[in-house]
Amino acid sequence: MYFVYDPARGIPVDKPYQRVMMPYMMPDTASCPIDFSVHLTEWRPGSQVDEHCHEDALEVMYCVSGCGLASVGDQIYKLEENSMIAAAPGELHCIKNTGSEMLRCLCIFSPPTTAEDLRRRAEAAVEASREDYSD
Repeated sequence: MYFVYDPARGIPVDKPYQRVMMPYMMPDTASCPIDFSVHLTEWRPGSQVDEHCHEDALEVMYCVSGCGLASVGDQIYKLEENSMIAAAPGELHCIKNTGSEMLRCLCIFSPPTTAEDLRRRAEAAVEASREDYSD
């Protein structure tokens, strides 16, 4: 398999969790069976992902470039180029871009997730945030 960055394949996420997720190796994009998945997430300065967990999957996040803060469970870590965090199944985690440039992280799931699952979870988080602010 061979994958190359293609902005047209990106999954944009609306405010307040504005970011773009780029599926690379996923069961619904791979040409052969795989038991993990990889996608790249890009956060603009000031953006973050909602605090969440994956009940049945380990997620490892490797910082390719930029900097931010990452929480895993009740710990907060400085996330910077060539550092990584891991969230066990069911463990709450969150990443926020605290820098002045794009924050890029490779996200690896085991067992794998799909691009469609990424899209659905992101849309649900955005919708839940809108409901929180409409009350």
